[in-house]
Amino acid sequence: MVLMLSGQSLAAQAILAPPFGLQWGDTPDKVLDWAEAKKLDVHIKIPGHKPEVRELRVSSESGPLPGHQAYALEALYHWGKLYEVTLHYGAPGMKPAKVRASFNKLKSSMTVKHGVFSPNNKKEEKSEGFVRRSVSYHVEPVAGLLLLMSLTEFEDTLRKKRSARFSLLYRNQNIIPK
Repeated sequence: MVLMLSGQSLAAQAILAPPFGLQWGDTPDKVLDWAEAKKLDVHIKIPGHKPEVRELRVSSESGPLPGHQAYALEALYHWGKLYEVTLHYGAPGMKPAKVRASFNKLKSSMTVKHGVFSPNNKKEEKSEGFVRRSVSYHVEPVAGLLLLMSLTEFEDTLRKKRSARFSLLYRNQNIIPK
């Protein structure tokens, strides 16, 4: 969006909205109805130590989610109000280089929409025959609204196998009362 003020143009950032047409504060019904209509798998988790939280995970047995490149969507609700959505990318068997390229392409696209991402974390952990590398970035375009991207690569050095996946997390901390 571009605003005109005294003959000068100002660029305004889009407010961070969750994907799939969801809105902050939505009830779980919207995700459940969509999953049912598209014949997707839904797993619901109610953590015993956090009775106010509901976690919904939606996935498809046949590949990515309809009309999207993500393979799973997780939605978290606080007392029935949507406050976090995570999209998971990278199918089993997908080459890590392709997953990494998709991650970088999405990060570039999200940077244009929401601003420059700051490095969050970078790790490499080695154990007997395994290496795990992870990197994450975040941006907070508006106070309380967070967008986080995380890429994880696994390497089995004994069997010479590698895999990778990444996630894109949208979070609205303003939904949760302090």
